[in-house]
Amino acid sequence: MTPPTGPGRRRLLRLATAGLLCAAALTGCVGTGGDAPGDDSRATGSGAPGLRVGVAPNVVLDAVTSGLRTDGALAAAAGPVTFTELRGPDEIRTRLTSGSVDVLTLPANIAANLHSRGVDVRVLGVVDGPSDVLLGPASKPASWSSLRGATVHIPFKGDVNDVVFRRLAERNGLKPGEDLTIVHHPALPDLLTAVGSGRAEYALLPEHQATLAAGAAARAGTPRRPVLDLGGEWRRTTGQTGYPTYAVGVRGAYADRHPALVKEVDRALRASAKAAPAPPREVTAGIAGRTKVPPATVADLLERLSPGYRPASAARAELDALFRELATAAPALLGGRVPDAGLYAAPSA
Repeated sequence: MTPPTGPGRRRLLRLATAGLLCAAALTGCVGTGGDAPGDDSRATGSGAPGLRVGVAPNVVLDAVTSGLRTDGALAAAAGPVTFTELRGPDEIRTRLTSGSVDVLTLPANIAANLHSRGVDVRVLGVVDGPSDVLLGPASKPASWSSLRGATVHIPFKGDVNDVVFRRLAERNGLKPGEDLTIVHHPALPDLLTAVGSGRAEYALLPEHQATLAAGAAARAGTPRRPVLDLGGEWRRTTGQTGYPTYAVGVRGAYADRHPALVKEVDRALRASAKAAPAPPREVTAGIAGRTKVPPATVADLLERLSPGYRPASAARAELDALFRELATAAPALLGGRVPDAGLYAAPSA
């Protein structure tokens, strides 16, 4: 079957570009330097410092941070709260080093990488829910053994989820390159098109893109279903209770100057995370508008993925376990070393 063309292909590409900020794309995110001089001297008219939030265009991340948009107590303490859409590693690095964002969502390994290279970003907490899903033919069993002899398509060679998938395959009796073939894609749109057209038999994709790709494949007559959930397989194989690949970070200078306000951010995040699996209709509509995902799909995803947020103090052991694994398999993802305790300067649970 040939790839979709015309409006179908353009729609799939639009959905792809509205997707999750993948850790793989951020692997080379490097930089040095701290916070820009005078970065918190901006005037808001009320004496409050203001709060500038950067969020990747992803359903789960948007839902968990939705409270930062609506929390009245936070707005009263912070002053104006503004939002920026973050779409790539260069933008994350530039905004952190220039001091033009205060709180942001980012892959946990990128926070570690930047911290190791001298950028003072600290993990405030982790977001539960985002995970890569392996899609496969609906007619085949959902198991590691079904991958023997198969070709698995994965975006971004060297990405965290690429590294973790290959490590988990080995621990489940499969040697990549011998027992299964891995084909890497440099961009999500290409892989989404391959799934939608049926050319990719198995594909590892982040949510919400996995759901969109499965829908496109079903409409094209080549149905795909979730075969493995990478987060679930990580927990089952390693014995860890979480797969903390995404974090909420805070710029170090902002945290030092406004510790009470950072605690308010942490409180607002916990509150919005509690409502994230079943948010009010207006919140769902806002997420749909920002991510370009249909409202019904947003609601279904949030109910199924049940997003959550935990402060760094509650997720430290899980983060350390993930970082130790990456330090063994792909140390460049962390900037060459496991981060020290300075990465976890955040409000206590």
